[in-house]
Amino acid sequence: MIMKRGIRLPGIALLIPFLLSSCQKEQFQLWKLSGEMEVEPQLATPLVYGSMSMKDLVSLFDSTGYVDSDEEGLIYLSYRDSLLSARADTLVDIPDKTVEEVYTDSDINNPAWMASVVGETVSFFKYEDFAFSLDGNDRVDSIQIKGGEIQIDMTSSFEHSGVLTISSAQILDINRDTFSTQIPISDAGGNFSDQRLFLSDGYEVVTFERNDSGIVRLNFRLDLINSGAPVNADDECVVATEFIDLDFYSIYGYIDSRVLLDEDGEVDIPLYENFPELAYISFADPRINLFTSSSVGIPMEVSLDQVLAFPSDGSAQVALAFTEGHPFLIPGLALHQTGRADTVIRVNKETCNIDELINSAPDQITYQASARTQTGTVGQQHFIYDTSRFDLSVEFLLPMDLKSSGASLRDTIEFDLGETGIDTTLIRNVRLHLETVNELPIELGMQIYLMDASHLVMDSLFGGETALLEASAVDEEGLLLTPSEGTLVVDLDPEKLSALGDAKFLSVVARLLTSDGGSPFVKVYESYRLEYDLSLEASFRLNTYDIK
Repeated sequence: MIMKRGIRLPGIALLIPFLLSSCQKEQFQLWKLSGEMEVEPQLATPLVYGSMSMKDLVSLFDSTGYVDSDEEGLIYLSYRDSLLSARADTLVDIPDKTVEEVYTDSDINNPAWMASVVGETVSFFKYEDFAFSLDGNDRVDSIQIKGGEIQIDMTSSFEHSGVLTISSAQILDINRDTFSTQIPISDAGGNFSDQRLFLSDGYEVVTFERNDSGIVRLNFRLDLINSGAPVNADDECVVATEFIDLDFYSIYGYIDSRVLLDEDGEVDIPLYENFPELAYISFADPRINLFTSSSVGIPMEVSLDQVLAFPSDGSAQVALAFTEGHPFLIPGLALHQTGRADTVIRVNKETCNIDELINSAPDQITYQASARTQTGTVGQQHFIYDTSRFDLSVEFLLPMDLKSSGASLRDTIEFDLGETGIDTTLIRNVRLHLETVNELPIELGMQIYLMDASHLVMDSLFGGETALLEASAVDEEGLLLTPSEGTLVVDLDPEKLSALGDAKFLSVVARLLTSDGGSPFVKVYESYRLEYDLSLEASFRLNTYDIK
């Protein structure tokens, strides 16, 4: 990243025509001289002086947004992506329920009915208790219903008219009145049927607890008017109450442990895809941060399984193995608490082999992520809203606590001085002086190759690989001891300048070597500074005939 803005030395050649044009004829007053004469003017001028911190460098070269620093100023690379994201109404379903009640001849032929006369009404009472659960050992205390319907189907083969009343103190309508409905049995011919449908959006179900279950009671009252006909052995009145396609605004109770989310996926790591040279850098303390955000009032367990890293060089995949703290426990919102509960789970080499995984330089990681309600929470009261969400994202964090013994940066840039190129007939020599004071624990070696329009190498700018920056000295903790001081002198003779003028592209190869030959890990802080002083010396050969 640094090299794209740091390689400016070849651009000094662009200054030469301006330097020549500044040597005006009037200054030398050559018109006063007689005959042919040569002069050899010398030019020495400072070009650039400055001081730049790593923070400044980061702001210049980080167009990716991957670079930041911690509270101590240690620079790190990071990349974040989403793993799981779901609304609660996709996590929890209310299954359809059917409650059936049957009146048979034995229910009707009781002493009260037997003693009744034609035209007299006799009442028969029943009730059905059922668990209004979601799944497994769930306990529902209350549900605010959103959508769906309650459907009541009734048939009667009794040859008597009358009224069937169905009610429940646990079901409240939109006015918060106890649910109750009546079905008149208008046909005494023994072939009666009817259906009632109630759109239940806005209804509420409030259960009572029995043996850790939420119970709803449906009450049935059958009023039969004695028609004088007998009640036969096969006569019956069947009532089926169905709760169909119910959804919820809110659920309160206990959600038994079960998987709510289970997804396979993959995460591309553009850090290594965009900067393959990072594959040659080892990081001392790579980390994974898992961020959860939940507005669900249910404590969760999050598992990451079958996490496989695929190295960018095609070598064998590396599996992530946890040694402790897995699965991850995620607290839910407290009862009646609003907003979202945010949790950060920090994974490092103390709890898994993340260092092995990251230092394999993966450009892709596959995973299986699941979220389930925690076990052992029976005594708790959970809640969930239709708008509740659960989100899980991952951040790969690479602190600049690293070492490198052979990482190289390569780039090709366009370089065209135009058709005229550089006129070297008047130039004897150009010398560049670069003096540096470097606090960075990184040595920078560089070579610049001159290429023609077909990308064929014509020459190199330096005689061999040149160390532009010597690395600073660090202690055993990888912290700065003393900065390095260096002086670089580069001579550009006319032949080299001519080749530079013919070049259409520059191929830049830079080698990064951390302190002490890349053996120890070093830390790079944003406060580390680089001071530089670049100056130019040039000598020219001028003939009086050349400048008339």
